[in-house]
Amino acid sequence: MAGRTIQRQGAHQDTDLVSSRTRSGMQNSQHRSAGRIVDLIHGVLGLHEGYRTLHADGRLYRGVFQANEEARRFSRAIHLNGDVVPATVRFSKGGGDPFAHFSATVGMATRFYLPDGDITNLVMLSQKLFVARSIEEFIELVTVAQPTAPGAGPNLPALQAFLKTNPRVANVFRMRAESAAPVSFAHTAFHAIHAFRFINAEDKVTHLRVHWEPVGGVLGQFASELAQASPSVLFDELDARLAEAPIAFNLVVELAEPGDPLDDPTTLWPAGRKLVTIGRLEVRAPTTEQEIGDRVMNHDPSKLTDGIEATDDPILQIRRGVYEVSAAQRTGGWRACPFGAGQTSPSNGHCE
Repeated sequence: MAGRTIQRQGAHQDTDLVSSRTRSGMQNSQHRSAGRIVDLIHGVLGLHEGYRTLHADGRLYRGVFQANEEARRFSRAIHLNGDVVPATVRFSKGGGDPFAHFSATVGMATRFYLPDGDITNLVMLSQKLFVARSIEEFIELVTVAQPTAPGAGPNLPALQAFLKTNPRVANVFRMRAESAAPVSFAHTAFHAIHAFRFINAEDKVTHLRVHWEPVGGVLGQFASELAQASPSVLFDELDARLAEAPIAFNLVVELAEPGDPLDDPTTLWPAGRKLVTIGRLEVRAPTTEQEIGDRVMNHDPSKLTDGIEATDDPILQIRRGVYEVSAAQRTGGWRACPFGAGQTSPSNGHCE
């Protein structure tokens, strides 16, 4: 018996070693892909030193979040247990040019500050879908869009040819082009473009998508009208609004049904999926990286906590590497983390 037990243990050790090597190889491959993706995006949109690769222009705000009783049905996550949790929000304009005008795409990255001293992020867009469903497809997309000469802008003929042979991607571009532009962050709905696994105290798993719905209702305008306004118009409007009163969003989960794709951010689920409100976020006032104590504020959407897990969506999986590469570039490089050989982090004063 003892010999058989030792043999099984050895087999497990071998399996664990192989699994560890496999995971390490996958991580290295993903980080190489992440670096390539960041370089390709800069090739299309331009490099602006000290700014994020995408959503380059943004402002930070502080507030509080409180989940309701419904939240516990789906997740045991500590910030969903009903207590009031401090939060920060980074509202941003889409694109990589921090000096550009607003477009129809804006972002909302929320960070929850957990009672145990950790954090978790929830990153959303005003758009419901992403433009690719795999790492390879996204690399192909941004590769064909590379300018033919310095400063020439995206290669539109090559991009149009790509879209003709990729109708699903073309549909996402069409939806984004036809979407209304915001009149205010306070009147904009935001959507996590990925599905997640929520796990409750009984270990029941629920697959879902997550949305912020503005309590004040959704309002929009033509993107052409927004493009004629000041490049800071939505930030200025929000700062003036918050000087009078807070704004609020409901956290709404959209429940998957059998057959709904869980790993494809280019595809909507059928209309009529059950929606459940599980909490409320109140945004109260502007803040800064200095006040928060984190000059990087890396809103990695895979920075989750117990009770919430990532799905196998490859775009979600690669985003951590892309965010880390971008953070390293805009903050002066990498430094070694003290807690594990081979692990690195942007030089932001802490390791995540």
